[in-house]
Amino acid sequence: MNRALTVAPIATFAFVAILALSAVAVRNGLIADDALRLWAGASTAADGQVPIGRIVAAYPTLPFLTTTLVAWLAPGGTPAPALVAAGLLALIAAFSFQSFRKAGLPVAAAAAVTLLVSFHPALLRAVVAGPCDMFLAAFLLMLCLALYNLRARSGTAEVMGTGLALMGLAFSHPMGAAFAFAAVPFLVFVVRPVLVASSAFNVVIALIFPTFFAVAAFIYVSWIFPGDGWSFFAAPAESLSLWTAAVAGVFGNGLSGFVTIDASLAMGAALAIGAPIAVVMLAFVYRRRPLVVPGVVFAGIAIAATAISVSSGFFGDPTAIVVAAPILAAVVVIRVPVARERLGLATALLALGWFGGLISLTLVDPVTLNYFHAASEHGGNGRFDALAAGGAAVGRDGVLADVDNAPAFVLGRGRARGIFGPESEPFALAIMFSHIDAPFVAVPDPQSETGLSDRLDKAFPSLFREGAPGYRVIYQNNTWRLFARSK
Repeated sequence: MNRALTVAPIATFAFVAILALSAVAVRNGLIADDALRLWAGASTAADGQVPIGRIVAAYPTLPFLTTTLVAWLAPGGTPAPALVAAGLLALIAAFSFQSFRKAGLPVAAAAAVTLLVSFHPALLRAVVAGPCDMFLAAFLLMLCLALYNLRARSGTAEVMGTGLALMGLAFSHPMGAAFAFAAVPFLVFVVRPVLVASSAFNVVIALIFPTFFAVAAFIYVSWIFPGDGWSFFAAPAESLSLWTAAVAGVFGNGLSGFVTIDASLAMGAALAIGAPIAVVMLAFVYRRRPLVVPGVVFAGIAIAATAISVSSGFFGDPTAIVVAAPILAAVVVIRVPVARERLGLATALLALGWFGGLISLTLVDPVTLNYFHAASEHGGNGRFDALAAGGAAVGRDGVLADVDNAPAFVLGRGRARGIFGPESEPFALAIMFSHIDAPFVAVPDPQSETGLSDRLDKAFPSLFREGAPGYRVIYQNNTWRLFARSK
């Protein structure tokens, strides 16, 4: 009971602070495109406007289903993705604090270390990025601890814990799937040597079986209920191309001229400067392999996952893996005794890692730099215009809009109920018969970045400039116009 009372303030503070941070991010347009898609998709599904087949086949599965459930239970206009992300960070903070206390840290020291880990820039970036990145962080924490357990005992419980962590990673984020895939050859190094000598293949099969079975089941269900598995997340090739272009814009050709090598080097540097406590403390105990190998293997998997993602193009932008830095730092404090014995040095290294985390984001996340640049140009940003147009549509039911192309419109409006999106019958009929009969219609400028892919603009090329017969403009900004049917 006393332990729960001690943990509650830490979790509550983290939850409230992150909600405030999310509000600032939304207000300044710093929400990632994938988070916007997830937000709009979950709101649309919660309002019953998405076919069951598309919900079942949606990926990333865990963040989408969780966000949809929260959106369905919460009142209209509630920022469901922000609630999920803040709840996951509060859970990580509470778990970390409790683990630090179990490891022997005093209350004040445990609270300070928890705050340094929980508010590490890489974790803050994950919170702003949305539930997908936070589920990735939670399962990375589970896996890193499981690797230490596996090296120490390698019993049935430890094998199953590792297997479940890998399965959770595969269904939390595309980079989680890359992480789980990259982990397979590394697992043999964290199993106790006596088991490797007798049955290395069987142990690895046992570790990856839950993930393999779950992926096979998901593929089967997606085949039964045909749908676009990437409908609520950017296609990997699109996400990776945006990231590659942003990297080239900031760093040019890089060190080697090969994107895969440069990305791997950048991720390795990001982990080192974002978690210097791992480098220093593992160096102190380099002779004690059970304490060193799991941490080194975890970092190696993160770098390998980055290389696989960039080279294959199957898993998208590798930036999300940078959250491994604070996760590794927290686990080192929990599992490496010298980190607790030299508490002053450990705290200083964690503080240094916080500032290193800011630098690491500039190395591996140039896309965020573009978001900040766009935020500084508030008036000319299409995302702000979509948010404003959605806000103008609040309280108006029957708004015809291509919200799959502009998810920020749903975010600005608060929820999808009352919007006739691409999945609705009025939208399909309007496209099929080239006739608009909805009470309201919202379209972006066809010459804008958003308008280039808007299905209404393509079906009605003159709609933005001239409107439709019987409709009048009731709101407009630099990019969007909202029309209402004349009575």
